[in-house]
Amino acid sequence: MDVLNTVGLVVVPLLAASAALRVWVRPVVRGVDWFSAIFWSAAAIGIGLDDGPGWLLVTGGVTAGLTLLAPLTVLIGALVRKPLIEVEPDEFRGRLLAACTAPDPPPAVLIGVGPDGTLTVWGLEAAGFPRNRHRTGSACAMCLLESVVEELADDGPAAVAEYRVHLRRRANQLFLLRHGTISGRWTADLRPVKGLNSPYPTPPCTVHRP
Repeated sequence: MDVLNTVGLVVVPLLAASAALRVWVRPVVRGVDWFSAIFWSAAAIGIGLDDGPGWLLVTGGVTAGLTLLAPLTVLIGALVRKPLIEVEPDEFRGRLLAACTAPDPPPAVLIGVGPDGTLTVWGLEAAGFPRNRHRTGSACAMCLLESVVEELADDGPAAVAEYRVHLRRRANQLFLLRHGTISGRWTADLRPVKGLNSPYPTPPCTVHRP
């Protein structure tokens, strides 16, 4: 019995820590992840309050706190997020392409669709694109983004195909567009989203709707 108790004292905090870590690092947190983190954290706290060692109580408290902090960080991120600007899709797309095909384009542009369905552009501030969230009305921001990449980059269609593979795996991506100083051509690469990287769950098109 003592052996089982000793094993339990080791296994329970490990399970609590592992579950809390999944809540933080997984692109899409499942209900079972939340339940597991809360359950094992509560188990560690319960054992610590009973006859268990004090460090188990501390461990359970820490993992429980981290679990509850995860959605709070998402909420805070949403509150401090950059301002939202309404744009007309075709006009916005035309401006993007015009800025990238101007005589002196930027060396690189980073662009992507956030989990709220808005477009953000980095690298075109001088061309009049602030780092704000741009909402494309009833048009699908992902479709707009893909059309820009396909028209601008030589390898755009292949990059878009890879982008859709990641989206089906519920892992959002950013497009990194680079302009060759010698060739004068654009290329497209994908970069993973840092932080909350689940893609927009309800795009207004059948192509990107999960």
